[in-house]
Formats: sequence, C-alpha cells, structure tokens
Amino acid sequence: MKGSRPTGREPFALARLRPWAWYALALTLGSITVFGGVAADPGGTVSAGNDDSSLFIWWLGHGAEVLAGLLGFGGGLAGTGDGFLYTEAMNALAGGVNGAWNTSLTGIAILLAPLTWVAGPIIAYNALILSLPVLNSLACAILFRRFLKRGPAFAAAAGIGFSSYVIAQLSGHPNLAFAVTPPLVAALVLALLSGPRTGRPGGRRFWLLSLGLGVVLGFQFYVSTEVLAGTFLAFLCFLAALIVCGRSLLSPAGWLRLGAGGLLGAGIALLAALPLLMTMAGPNAPSGAIRPHGVWNTDLLDPIVPGLPTLFGTGESPLPRVMDLDGAEIGAYVGLPALIAAALIILTLGRRGRWVVPVRIAAVSGTLVFLLSLGSPVLLAGQPLLGAGPFALVEAIPVLNNILPMRLVLHSTIALWAILGCGLQWALERRSTRAGIGMLALLAVSAVVVLPGAQPTREVYVPDFYTGSIAEVIPEGAVVKTLPRPLAWAAPHADEAMVWQSVADFRYRETGGYFIGSSPSSPIIYSAPEDDLDAALRATIFNGAPVPAASDPAVTAGVEGLRADGVDFVVLAPEAPLTPGGTGELEGLLDAALGEPVFSGEGVVVYRVSR
Repeated sequence: MKGSRPTGREPFALARLRPWAWYALALTLGSITVFGGVAADPGGTVSAGNDDSSLFIWWLGHGAEVLAGLLGFGGGLAGTGDGFLYTEAMNALAGGVNGAWNTSLTGIAILLAPLTWVAGPIIAYNALILSLPVLNSLACAILFRRFLKRGPAFAAAAGIGFSSYVIAQLSGHPNLAFAVTPPLVAALVLALLSGPRTGRPGGRRFWLLSLGLGVVLGFQFYVSTEVLAGTFLAFLCFLAALIVCGRSLLSPAGWLRLGAGGLLGAGIALLAALPLLMTMAGPNAPSGAIRPHGVWNTDLLDPIVPGLPTLFGTGESPLPRVMDLDGAEIGAYVGLPALIAAALIILTLGRRGRWVVPVRIAAVSGTLVFLLSLGSPVLLAGQPLLGAGPFALVEAIPVLNNILPMRLVLHSTIALWAILGCGLQWALERRSTRAGIGMLALLAVSAVVVLPGAQPTREVYVPDFYTGSIAEVIPEGAVVKTLPRPLAWAAPHADEAMVWQSVADFRYRETGGYFIGSSPSSPIIYSAPEDDLDAALRATIFNGAPVPAASDPAVTAGVEGLRADGVDFVVLAPEAPLTPGGTGELEGLLDAALGEPVFSGEGVVVYRVSR
C-alpha cells in the first residue's frame, strides 16, 4: 500500500532507546557487583563505614509515612502535624527537627514511597544505593552525547557513575552521591546556547528546556542543597570556561536564550523550593557554620593516592588529615594514569581540530572547580602548602560557607572524564595507528586503577519487637526514650535506634535523634540534647565507667526528669551493639529505678515511665 510503513521495521524511538536500555542493564549489573553484599541481603545489611545510613533510612521512612498520612492511610504520624520538612518524631522533648537544614531526601523519599510501604525503609535505602551509579552514569551520558559518539560517551559516563567520589559517598551519604543534577544542568545550558544564531527566545524547544532546567534544580533542592550550591559554583566555572574557550558556541541569540531560560528555570526552581526555604527560616535551624573550615579540604595528593573504595585502596585514610575524617568523604582519587592521559589529550586535541572546544572547556572548568575543592589552606600530604586558597572567597559568603570543599571534586571528576571521553573517541578512530593504540592502552590502565572493589557490608541490628509486638505494648503517639540512644558518632550502629523507629512505621515519638540543629545553649548541635538520665549515664556511655546505682541522686533526678517531661516509656535493647554497661547492668539499673518492665522479649525490655 502506498505510503505505508515497511513491515518488520523497528520504530525509530525504540531503536534509539534500545542501546540506552542495554547500557542501563550493564550499569545495573556493575552496581550489583560492587554492592553485592547488600544486593544479596537488602533488608538486613548496609554498605556503610559510618552510621549515617541509619539517618537516611529514617528520613526515607519518614517521607513515606508523611505521604501515606496525606493519602489517608498513614499510621504513626497521622494526625501529629508532622510534615515532610518539619518533624517532632525525633527530638520530641526539645521541639523537633528542621528537616530543611537536614539531609531529609524529601524528593527521593516521595519517589521511593511505594517501595518503602511494601518492603520497608531498609530495602528502599539499599535500592537507592544500588541505583545511584546507574542514574549518575545515564545523566552524564546525556551530557557527553552532545559531543561524543555513543560508545565513548557511555564509557566516560560510567567512569563518573563508578568514580571514587560516588562510591565513597555511597558509604553513608546517598544525598551527596546523587550526581544527576550537575551533568543535566550542563547539558541544558549547552542546549539553550545552541540553536539559531539570531532571533529572540521562544518556541517549544526553548520552553521545554527552561522547564526542564527548573524541574532539575527544583528537585535538587529536596535532595541536597549542598550539591545544589556546589553545582552553582561549578556553573560559574563552566561559564568562565565557555567565555574563554567556547566563543564558537556563543552568539547574542544564544546568550539571550541562556539568560531568559536560566531566569525562567531559576524562577520555577525557587517556586518549587518555597516550602523548603520558608522552613529553613523556622525554628531549630542552626545559627552558626555547620562544620569548621579548613578540615574537609582536598589534599593535592588525593587525586593520585589510591582511595578507599578502589581495588587498590588501603582500607583506611591514605593521607594524614587535620582530623580524622569519615572515609565516605575521601573520593578525589582519579589515578595518575588518568591525569597523564588527560594532559596528553589537552596538549594534542586541545590545540586544533574538532576537539578543541570540548577539551578546552572541560580542562578550564575542571581545573577551576578543583582549585576550589582544595579549600583553604591548601594542603600537601596533610601539611599547609599555602595559607589561603581560592575557597577562602566562598567561605566569606553566607550559606555557601557551609559547603565542604572536598565534595566539589564531583564536578572536577565530570570534567576529567569528559576529556578522557574525547581521547577515547579519537583513539578509536585511529585504532590502527600506534598513537591510537597507545592512547587506548593508557585509557584502559586509567580505568583499571580506579575500578571500585566489592564494598564491605555490615548487619543492621533491629530487635524483633519493632516488627512484632510493639503495637500491643506502645500506643500510637507515645513518647519513648530508647537506650542506646542515637549518637552523632561516625561509627557503625551509633544511630540504629532511628532505624527501629522507622521500621515500626513511626508508631512513637523518640526523645533522641541525630540531626543538624540548634539549642538555646549552642548555635549548632548534631544530636538531641542530653536529658538528666543521659547525664547520669554519660561516663558509662563515653568512658566505659560502671553503670551507676539506682540510688545515685543523678539517676533519681534523671527518672523524675523523664516523668516531668511527659516521657511514656523507656525501651532498652540490651543486646544492641552499643548498649552501655556490661551484660544485664543497665537492665538492673532500670528495674530498680522504674520498676518491673511491662514487656520483656523480642530483643527489648520496655519500662513504663509515666504513672
């Protein structure tokens, strides 16, 4: 029949999507290989050296529970007034927690809510960990496809998705490992700049790109405002590189489209972020710098000293630091072979030919953002080399001064792999020549030395009570003090009481909590303030001293303080990894101070406080 589509021909859209589907499958298999332990037991293990994983499990569960309440089938938080960004589910005695200043993952929590409802927050957390290398790689591939063929773009993007930065941050910091926004913003900026070299902004394409920019930025507000702020700094570096090296991409019409589209996208993002920004101005917000400056600085040797998540990592921080740092922060390693390859590519492809513009833009923007990641002072092998670095300018700006410079290496890593992708395509096109073979060999070595090893896992300890008899013992909305209480320690199991509350569908409000906030006596705090019973147990918890006697006046004052504050129950998990005191000692103290427990079994002992 005239004009009909030939039979058996694959639809154009499907033909374009098929390679991406295979790529996503390969990335998924790679992620399962790296995180095989949690893939094998996603409901009982995590891959995290610290215990920030408990914090994120809590927030994923909290977001799902709030959404369930809004939809009319919520449990523990129904009717409490809790929202996505402000909650009294923890720190219940001191005014709750301002989630806008915390890593509340609201955007992701809402997307994962159906999985959380069905499988629980621990599995939702591990699904997020497994998916982020895939999502990051796909986002970077979208950017790289603007100037690379599919194969080199896919390979270079995978280098970012499985980079030391991403894998290290996935050891407890999924909010910082979510690296989708920076490459998508860069791709949208380039798309706005391209197009007709004359004319005013308009047309369907312009509006879609502007809307896309607004959606991407708006969603990032609800994942990590720190990554958003870092993306802003990286954009400034990218813009400077465009002005210096990308004049062939620029035209008055392109600048007009970028300016108009950027303002429109920023307006959409700010409109979406209004609830978060208004909450940030609310109670229990930190009133000082969240972290001290000069500590979380990238060392000049970090890019070439094997990092923790790689096959060649040492298993500990490889360089001396100003203070002990969480291994999840040390992700600047890219390997000496990659740096050598990048230098050769810049010196050759960056001089002339069709690769000049992308190579130079990536080189300049990547160098600028890496200089910022060095922080201030600039360190070499843990010792100050320069008393002040460019980042000192950022530290002087309110809000931006809360960025930890180490985390900016995400953006320099993206720039590096863009350069390596250009070199890979050049080498593949000349694979029959000695120069092409040599470059392919160097790039292969570059990939091998940054390969992540299989990441270690550990068990998440959850007493059976929280998925068993809790509904028969603790009424909904009760105020509970849990022992061991959550502590802001960068150590396994330090905050697992938060996981217990999450898997119990927030049936109760917790007096403790691990969060960023403030108190009347301190402009910045990282956990719920001590109550009087915590003070009585302080030497036991922190110094391993014997458990005090029930007749100790501090213990008596602690129990009376709990009653005066309206605490309903104390729940002790005697077999939890960080329970203070020896076997049975804390249980004996509580028996004497609070009387016979109302429940004992399934890994807990429950005492009624209110009389």
